[in-house]
Amino acid sequence: MKPISNTTASSLEWKDPVAGGPRYELWAGEDLLAALSFGSPCRTLATVETVEGHWTLQQAGFLRPTVHLREEDSDLDLAVFHPGLLGHGQLQFTNGVTFHWRHEGLGSAVWSFRGDGGEVLITLKLEPDLETGPGPHRIQAEVEVTPAGHFSPRVPLLAALGWYLILLHHQDKTAPGPIAQVF
Repeated sequence: MKPISNTTASSLEWKDPVAGGPRYELWAGEDLLAALSFGSPCRTLATVETVEGHWTLQQAGFLRPTVHLREEDSDLDLAVFHPGLLGHGQLQFTNGVTFHWRHEGLGSAVWSFRGDGGEVLITLKLEPDLETGPGPHRIQAEVEVTPAGHFSPRVPLLAALGWYLILLHHQDKTAPGPIAQVF
């Protein structure tokens, strides 16, 4: 794996190597930058691996679900994501640093994390599912790190959390019957 900060690619991509599988990978051309793996069929717990470290993302709560970001094998939160309305939310780190998650509009397949000043740090654009018919389909997203985002040491976590939130959103839309998700 290579660090996201060292990539010169203009665009990154989350890929689903096995359609419907429990592992997703973030690529910049031929370079693997991160992996996100689900540990349970309900997809509420995920492990993130980058050169910078290993973390877990876990959705918790029923009526007001949150997502907890922790270092792997730790019970202490590094940050908590609090969802808002219309696909928006806030990621609050324990040291007070806050990032804002935004869905770029109804019918849009674009989300972003922004800093406190409103500057876009990273965007994720869900690529359309071109598969038809029954069975699991591939899901992937294009990721763009803005110039402002290249200066943030938290971009690998933002890329992983953003992808996790999109996957929860996608699962919520495609799952039969009601399930309580972040969106």
